[in-house]
Amino acid sequence: MKARLHRISITNFKAFREFSLDLEGRHLLVYGANGAGKSSLYWALYTFLQSARKPKKDVEKYFDPANQQNLLNLHEQKVAAPKLGEIALTLRDTTTRNDTTYRISQADHGTANQPAIIKGDLASDFVTYRFFFGFSHFRNSEKFDLWPLFEKEILPFCVSTGGQSPLEMWRKIKSGDPNPLRQPGIAGSDAYDRFRQNTSAFAGVITAVVDAISSEAQHFYDTHFATDDPAKVTLKMAVTTPPSATGSNQNEFKFTLPVIEFGVQLDGHTVTKPQSFLNEAKLTQLALSVRFAASLVNLHDSDLKLLVLDDLLVSLDMSNRMQVVDILLSDAFANYQKIILTHELGFFREFRRRIGSHHADWRFVSLHGSAAQYIDSRSEKNDLEKAEDYLNGHDIEEAAMFLRKAAEDTAKRYREWAEGKALPPGQFFSLTENLRAAKNKLLKGIPGSLYDSVLKGAPKEHRALLISPDDTDLDSNTTLQPADKGKLKSKRRDLRNVLNHDGWAKMDAVEAVERVLEMTERVLNPASHGNTAPLYEEEVRRAMQVIEQLVQVLETQR
Repeated sequence: MKARLHRISITNFKAFREFSLDLEGRHLLVYGANGAGKSSLYWALYTFLQSARKPKKDVEKYFDPANQQNLLNLHEQKVAAPKLGEIALTLRDTTTRNDTTYRISQADHGTANQPAIIKGDLASDFVTYRFFFGFSHFRNSEKFDLWPLFEKEILPFCVSTGGQSPLEMWRKIKSGDPNPLRQPGIAGSDAYDRFRQNTSAFAGVITAVVDAISSEAQHFYDTHFATDDPAKVTLKMAVTTPPSATGSNQNEFKFTLPVIEFGVQLDGHTVTKPQSFLNEAKLTQLALSVRFAASLVNLHDSDLKLLVLDDLLVSLDMSNRMQVVDILLSDAFANYQKIILTHELGFFREFRRRIGSHHADWRFVSLHGSAAQYIDSRSEKNDLEKAEDYLNGHDIEEAAMFLRKAAEDTAKRYREWAEGKALPPGQFFSLTENLRAAKNKLLKGIPGSLYDSVLKGAPKEHRALLISPDDTDLDSNTTLQPADKGKLKSKRRDLRNVLNHDGWAKMDAVEAVERVLEMTERVLNPASHGNTAPLYEEEVRRAMQVIEQLVQVLETQR
C-alpha cells in the first residue's frame, strides 16, 4: 500500500461529540465497552469511504439537522451552538510522507471524484457480526437464500472482472420499476427495453461474481478450517434464480429478484438444512469462508486498503476465535491496514498477545466515555510498560505483579509455539510449568552433553577459542587421507556454526528462562509479597531487565 490511514477526526457524528485518533499508519486494535463508541467508529469509516461513490445529497443528509436520516450526536444537538458534523480522514503517502486530509460534512463533499478514496472504497472491506447472524438465522422451514444478506453485506464491495460495479448495476434496477415517470409511447417503450437489458447484464455479472466467491470459499475453508473435520465438507453458493425482467408495459411487466442459495455436503451427502444440522461454530466457519472469500476475490489495486471488523467473532469460542485471528495476521490479509473492534476485553487481550513481537505495527486503544459526555481513546499499555510506570512511581508491589503477568504471557505464548498448538482454554498452567516447557523445547535443539559440558558457563568472548579458527592443523597432518581431511573440515564448519550461532542463541534463551525461574521464588511469586522482608526497587528493576531479555530472546526463537 502506498497510502496509510494516519489520523481519524470525528465531530458530532453518532456517539462522538468530538473525537480524534492517530494511527500513524499502523493497524489498530480497539476495545470499547457497550456505548463507548466502538460501532460509531466503524460506521464513521464506512460512511466516509462509501461517500466517494454517492451524490452530494446522499452524503449531506447524515449531517443535516433537519433531515430525519441524520446521524448527528443527539446530545451535541441539544446545546445552544452545536458543532457542525464532520468526518475527516488524513492519509499519509508512505513514499513522500506527505499528508492529505479529506472531509465530509453537510457543506463539504471532499471525497467526491477523489481517486484515492474511490479506489480505497472498492478495495476496502467492512465486516460486522451481523453477517454471521444473518447467515445462520434461517428457520428449519426456510430456504437458505443469501441474497438479502449478500445485497447488504457483500455487494457494496464487489467489482466484476470487467471492472464494472455490480452495486451500481443493481441500483439501476433495484426499484423494479422500469418507467417510474410513466412516460408514454416510444420513451416508455425504451425505458422498458433499457431495464430488461440492465437486468440481463446484472444477472450475468452477479452469477460470475457468486461463482468466483463460492470457489474461493471452498479453498479458504479447506486451507483454514478443514483439518479436524471427521467428514469432508463441500460448500456451494450459487445464483439459482437469476434476476429477470419481462414485459413491455406496466400491465405485463414482471420483475424477479435474484436468489442465492447456499448448500453443504458431508462426504458427498447433501445436508438439506445446514442451519438445522450444523452447529453454530461450524456455520460460523462456513460464513467466515464465504465472507473472507468475497474479500479475496474482489481484489482491487488501490493505494489505500482497509479491513475493518466490528465484533466479528462473538459466536465463536476463544480457541476458534484465535484460529481466525491467526488467519487475519497471515499473509492472506497482508495488504490490508487492519482495524479490529471488540467489546470483549478478554478477546482484546488475547488478540494483542497473539500479535506478539509485531506490536510495533499496531496501536492498541481503549475507548472511554459516552455519547452524552465525550469519548476519548487511551493507549493500552502492555504489562511490561505498566510495570515500568509503577516502578517509576516507586510502587514496587504493583510493578512486581505486572512483571509476573508479562513473564506469564511470554512463557505461555512461547509454549504454544513450541508445542504447535494453543493451550486448552480454561486450563491453568503455572508460570513455572510454562517456563520449564519453553526451556525443554530449547534444550531439544542443543545436545545435552554439549550444553552441560561446553556451552553452559562459558563466557561469550571465549566462544571463538573453543575450536581452531582455521584448518591448518588438518592440512599439515600427513597421517590423514585427503578424503578424511575433507570430511573433518565439513564437520568443523558445522560445529563452528553450532557454537557461534544456533547453539549460543538457544543457550542465551535457556539462560534467560533460568534467570526468570530463579526469580519466581521471590519477585515473581505473589505469595511472597506478603512476607515481612520487603521487595527492593533494585531487585525489581533487575527482574524487569531479565524479563525484557526473556521476551526478546524467546521471540527470536519463534
